[in-house]
Amino acid sequence: MIDFKSQGGINLGEKFVADATLARLGWAVPAVTLTLAMLIHWLSGDARAVPFFISESDYPGPQRIIFTSGIFVSGFIICTVAFRMWWTQRQESRPKLLFISMLCGFYTGVNISLMAFANMYDFLEFHIFTALGVFQVGMAWALVAHFALPNAEKNGKILRWIAMIVSFISFNVMTSTLANAVKGMTSAEAQDALIELTPLQSAIDIAAPAEYFLVIGLFLAIASFESDLQAKEIISKESE
Repeated sequence: MIDFKSQGGINLGEKFVADATLARLGWAVPAVTLTLAMLIHWLSGDARAVPFFISESDYPGPQRIIFTSGIFVSGFIICTVAFRMWWTQRQESRPKLLFISMLCGFYTGVNISLMAFANMYDFLEFHIFTALGVFQVGMAWALVAHFALPNAEKNGKILRWIAMIVSFISFNVMTSTLANAVKGMTSAEAQDALIELTPLQSAIDIAAPAEYFLVIGLFLAIASFESDLQAKEIISKESE
């Protein structure tokens, strides 16, 4: 039986997972997953060009197995982190904002799990939809959580600010670079270019690294919750 409302963490049957560990898994699992998938994609010679978008590593072969399984699990972990942030901080927060933050976390996590099966080669439009859900709502999650927790741990606040700045700049660089690359093309030409990607490689040389920093920013946002959850965990132990 799973208990998501345990003190200091969650119970998975007989196994207990502390809240701080959950937050760490929330960024570590997808970070390891994406790094391995991208390395295999590159070293196996399947990479179309370098640099390439992260989702290009969701390619038939061992990299797809790693990408799909790791990202699917990551979505569930992130949903759990969002819930535990709300559950543990709800008494000392701006409750409405914290609830909205939790919903943003759920939406981010669900889209991550959906993206695991919506590879860009077979489901491009749905892949873009889920990816934008992760990037845009993921940034909103960090922003709303920041204002919902006025008494948050200092380290968490600083890390969230860094995460939001890195993510915002990277997202705008990535999207504006791609938008400029397809400017002047018809919708059909732009669609073909996005499918083939090679005609856009000069833009991808900038957009892909920007995407890497965008994802790192989202990882930092999730990591910022660790100090807040850990502080609550310590208080819970002292009150026992």
